[in-house]
Amino acid sequence: MENFRSDHDGVYPGNRRVSRRTALRAGAAGLTTSALVAAGFGRSSTAAEDATTTPTASPTSGTMPDLTGVAPLPLTGERLAAFEAYVATKLAEMGVPGAAVAVVQDGAVAFLQGFGVREIDRPAPVTADTLLRIGSVTKSFSSLLTATLVDAGRLGWETPLVDLLPDFAVANGELTPRLTVRDAFSASTGLPRRDWELILNPDRLTPELVVTSIAELSLTAPYGEQYQYNNQLVAAGGFAAAVAAGGAPDDLGRAYAIALLERVLEPIGMPRSTLSLTDVVADDDHATPHAQDLTGTFHPLPLLEDDTWITPVAPTGGLWSSAREMARYVQTELGRGIAPDGARVVSAANLERTWQPGVAFPPPPPEAPTETASLAQHYALGWISGAFGGQRLVSHGGATLGFTSQVTFLPEGDVGVVVLTNGAEQALFGNVVMLRLLELLFDLPPTIDALLPPVLAGAARAWSDLQAQLGPIDPAAVTPYLGRYTNPDLGEVTLMLREGELIFAAGGFHSELRPQLDADGTVIDYRFIDPPVARYSPPLMVNFLEGADGQFRIALTTPGDFAEGELVYPFVPVGAAATPAP
Repeated sequence: MENFRSDHDGVYPGNRRVSRRTALRAGAAGLTTSALVAAGFGRSSTAAEDATTTPTASPTSGTMPDLTGVAPLPLTGERLAAFEAYVATKLAEMGVPGAAVAVVQDGAVAFLQGFGVREIDRPAPVTADTLLRIGSVTKSFSSLLTATLVDAGRLGWETPLVDLLPDFAVANGELTPRLTVRDAFSASTGLPRRDWELILNPDRLTPELVVTSIAELSLTAPYGEQYQYNNQLVAAGGFAAAVAAGGAPDDLGRAYAIALLERVLEPIGMPRSTLSLTDVVADDDHATPHAQDLTGTFHPLPLLEDDTWITPVAPTGGLWSSAREMARYVQTELGRGIAPDGARVVSAANLERTWQPGVAFPPPPPEAPTETASLAQHYALGWISGAFGGQRLVSHGGATLGFTSQVTFLPEGDVGVVVLTNGAEQALFGNVVMLRLLELLFDLPPTIDALLPPVLAGAARAWSDLQAQLGPIDPAAVTPYLGRYTNPDLGEVTLMLREGELIFAAGGFHSELRPQLDADGTVIDYRFIDPPVARYSPPLMVNFLEGADGQFRIALTTPGDFAEGELVYPFVPVGAAATPAP
């Protein structure tokens, strides 16, 4: 069973209240993404971020015109020049290390260009062929793979998952046999988001263990009634498809890689797109992941740090690709399943099935401008279904510890855009690039750009406020808590003092911790200072607790989905409370 408490005003052993910090945390939890949502630029994939957001003031926007049936203008001439200049300007303004952008229109590639650098402080540029990880956009590849297998009669959308993965189960025994392949991609089964259980456990998870671990996740909503984004279940859906394709059920990772290559990547013409870090490293043109420290400064991350945790759930976010090859993917989507070379990859009917609206998202905040309020209305199958001025819009973003991506297209408008970046938490950049493109193609005034400054300023103020609340480490206060700890869901972590800094180590990464202080100087919790965790969303905090038995413990806390409140993962010591060697 999951070993955490989800009590929004809970008390942990020793009567240490661990969630009274809500007001101080509100401006700091998921700041970049939350500000994006509050201003209406897009949909956060973690509902708890929305719940802790202080709405960002934004200029009053006009009424969105009805664009139903209106053909986009061609991206040529002045529009093309304006779009290229906009991308370059926003990249610099927002400090994104590098990006690759592709636009597909009327079956052809209308724009294809790299911006910035593959790694900060190094001159190699991002190009249209640079490999970057696309994160959760991989989900749409997994649902497309499944659609090809439905075409082939290897499975059906309503095939029970247990028929393909006998070890699959959820906590509700009656629900287990009812969950289907379609359900795995629907984000509406009642399984909540539990990403930290992947990120902090990279060395002990395998694809097979991910499938069996789903049974230990609590169901927090009725089946089919609420949007909840669970990466483990999407991975199970991709692995089930791989078994249906003939893969070995005891080697799910390899089975998925082969099925994706043979049924999706090769037919579309994406020879360099890969799940393999070995392939990426062997390629001369690949980007380095970057994440921000608490001050907002980007730092390169080791490739393994962004890879190890996601490998066991590869169908949900593991794919690397380039803007050039992603353009071919969008051409295939807009071509109703026909690849750029004319080969049919998937039937139009089953491709359309992946776009169809499913569970509804919560309504956007009332201050969301009309230009963006309808962008994300329902989750589909590995895609998000929405509208822009009445035109159907299909999209999905992706985010790993060091990359962010955005793919958006208008099926009836026959236009799509790909934005890949080598910076974490850059959904705002991808969204404004996409929206500015649509403004140019439909000859709309540049309203979106006017909304951006208050969003960025609000996020900057909130991060600055958080930094002002951080105090120095008191070695005497933290020394009793030093040592190794374990939690059955998050694995093992270590706390150590090193040259006066409190260091947290887990899952292959290290970060300094600093105390966040209340107005009276009381320690509320400890915040991560270093990448990749410092600005990761949903945020993670550390609490020091003294139990009624006098034993020193720690707990990690993070916002839960929707009404879950705060998730509290208690850890117990596994070693002597002494300063371990770095």
